[in-house]
Amino acid sequence: MKSLLLVVFFTCQLCSNISAQDIDSLKLQLTHEKNDTTRCRILNEIATYAYYNYGFDSCKKYSAMALELADQLLRYNEPVNNPAYFLQCKKLKAKALENWGGAIAYLDATAAKDSLLVAASLWNETKDVSGRASVYMRLGEFFMNQNDFENSVKYFDSSLVFYKSLNDSANIGNVYFESSLTLRAMGKYGDAMENNIDALYIFRKLKDTLSEMQCQFANGFIFMLVKDYDEALKVQLSVLKTAIKLNKPDLIAQAYNDLGVTNMRKGNLAEALKYHTKALEIRKQANLVSIISNSYNYIGTILEDQEKYKEAIASNLEGLSYAKKQGDGRYILDLYYNIAVEYFKLKEYKNALNYYDTVLQVSNRGNDVFMRASSMQGFAKIYMAMNKPAEAMSWLHKALAITIATDFMNQRDIYQSLSEVYAKTGDYKNAYQYSLKYKQYADSLANQEKAAKLTSLANQLDFENKRALMKASQDKQLAIQQSQIDKQKLIRNIFIAGLIIFIGLAVLFFIRFTEKKRLNLTLEQTLNNLKSTQAQLIQSEKMAGLGELTAGIAHEIQNPLNFVNNFSEVSNELVEELRIKNYELKVEDPEVKSLLNDIAQNLEKINHHGKRADSIVKNMLQHSRKSSGQKEPTDINALCDEYLRLSYHGLRAKDKAFNAKFETDFDGSIGKIHVVQQDLGRVILNLVNNAFYAVNEKKKQNPAGSTEQPYEPTVTVTTKKEAGKVIISVKDNGTGIPATIKNKIFQPFYTTKPSGSGTGLGLSLSYDIVKAHGGELKVESPPPGDAGKDGVGTEFIVKIPV
Repeated sequence: MKSLLLVVFFTCQLCSNISAQDIDSLKLQLTHEKNDTTRCRILNEIATYAYYNYGFDSCKKYSAMALELADQLLRYNEPVNNPAYFLQCKKLKAKALENWGGAIAYLDATAAKDSLLVAASLWNETKDVSGRASVYMRLGEFFMNQNDFENSVKYFDSSLVFYKSLNDSANIGNVYFESSLTLRAMGKYGDAMENNIDALYIFRKLKDTLSEMQCQFANGFIFMLVKDYDEALKVQLSVLKTAIKLNKPDLIAQAYNDLGVTNMRKGNLAEALKYHTKALEIRKQANLVSIISNSYNYIGTILEDQEKYKEAIASNLEGLSYAKKQGDGRYILDLYYNIAVEYFKLKEYKNALNYYDTVLQVSNRGNDVFMRASSMQGFAKIYMAMNKPAEAMSWLHKALAITIATDFMNQRDIYQSLSEVYAKTGDYKNAYQYSLKYKQYADSLANQEKAAKLTSLANQLDFENKRALMKASQDKQLAIQQSQIDKQKLIRNIFIAGLIIFIGLAVLFFIRFTEKKRLNLTLEQTLNNLKSTQAQLIQSEKMAGLGELTAGIAHEIQNPLNFVNNFSEVSNELVEELRIKNYELKVEDPEVKSLLNDIAQNLEKINHHGKRADSIVKNMLQHSRKSSGQKEPTDINALCDEYLRLSYHGLRAKDKAFNAKFETDFDGSIGKIHVVQQDLGRVILNLVNNAFYAVNEKKKQNPAGSTEQPYEPTVTVTTKKEAGKVIISVKDNGTGIPATIKNKIFQPFYTTKPSGSGTGLGLSLSYDIVKAHGGELKVESPPPGDAGKDGVGTEFIVKIPV
């Protein structure tokens, strides 16, 4: 399995502020300490250190001892006798449970989760803010490693609130950093970068160089995931130089490891193997046993990709031995699985069966359903290769029984194998049935992958936007800092020179100030030009992607739609012929006649709605075509009506609960005017989409409306001709726009919608298009008829010269 290639564990450097020497001292103290409360506290500190340094067996051992001791203390001390002491014992138990849950997370996820939640409950009972912050961060880590990213973000956010209340800068940085790993795994690269930068600034302020370097490592991974490999390698090489200067073997090895991962993603396997081999050598020399198995795992994966299966097995076996010594469940299961696959590819079926059996046993103990199903499929492949279809069939049915319905990948592979094995036994009926199932899940998986690709592209685009904005902000801050430094130098020189050269220095200061002002204006103008160009490029890419997607969907729908229309017409003709035939044969059966009339009416409805759908598809194809920029005579009323309905039905398709009333009032005297039809259509679509969004949001806030006047979401589109201009109005009775932000809504990237719901480019693009037509776009909120009222709606007005 190759899922580990993207998982990076940095928490040891970030969260552990106790050194190995301190732990040795604590262990020595433990042998002489007689006080049970102090012993329990020491055991918890040793377990915490072991957890954050991947010593899971050690963490399990010491946390179990601490838990047993804490239970004894609570059992023999009544809360009424000494409430303060009883509360202290509760906190010791909470910490022990927290460490125990972390230690067994890779062995028994269910038990680990229960342990952590009980610990959280105890910390809440004690009202200890630091303990609550700690256990919520541990829960965030747990859910992150279980790929439950929504819960991970939730607990990290809760932890952050508590650490901020304590003003604990170091742990605030830790939470920002770890939450960035979760956001990165979710594909939210822009948000991950923001959190990581926040953590980096905190550690820089604290002069925590090692934690700052971990943030830089994480930045390199983010650049790699958005496929900016050159920037990723640049960051990783920079951190490598720093690690070498500091003479930190663990960080040097980590830098080589990350360089290897980036080269793997880039497809440069030879270079990747070189870097991972270097990382392994350093980790062995420095006795970094907790992560040696990680290096072997990467090397084994590369060798497998190079079809060097024997070398891959040797590497994975070495990694397995280290992982088993450390009790590190992160790698054990994947390494067993990789070895089984490699033996199968070498056609050493007996060895492959043994390792698949081990995978099955380990995944049963850890309740890992995905790996159980994968191992069962492995058995089936081997038996098929050995020409034992009955055994293969049995394992495939077992795998199918435990595979969850949403696991499209395993479902697809199982059904494909079942189709093949039934065909091999001559049972073509079942082979055909399972081949249909295979096709169904293959299509579902393909659609899922397409959706994931679109989401990934959107996330990459969001990352690039946020990266550009952060860079602009950083440049501005650097310019301000440099200006402050220069100003301080100038003041110092004035005091040193004294009164004799006061006038000369004052003149010099004035000249420098003027020059800096000119440079700042130039810098600001350059930045504005960059933002404008970037906005145009982003919109161009988005519209191109949308056009391709729309065209693809429309073409796919067109063929079946043509069949519906053609066959409805042919069927109607057949009904008419049947009527004539009945008449000629003088068969006057009222029931037959009634049925023929009903069929004819139904076919007319099918034909009518088929042609309506055909018109919609043609409109979609028209909308997907790139704008030529050429003005042409356009019926404004028809254009407004078309995009109003396109917006409404598009929103209805995305959200079945969405509903709103829309009205039109078009001036028939306008006629046709010369505009770039597709560009102006985009303006109308943006405005109408925003209007429907506003009324839908207001409906969510007050779904039933007031008892006196129930709320009815309404969007009105009107046109009229006035003073040589065509005026298009899009009005809604939604949430309105506060006066404080009216002057910002046309700025690029400014949006009031929640994160992920809008880019802030729609109104900016619309404004530019209207300006390009020599017109103007303005907003009234509340509309003129409702002046003085807040939250009663918005009206956007487009004026274009005839």
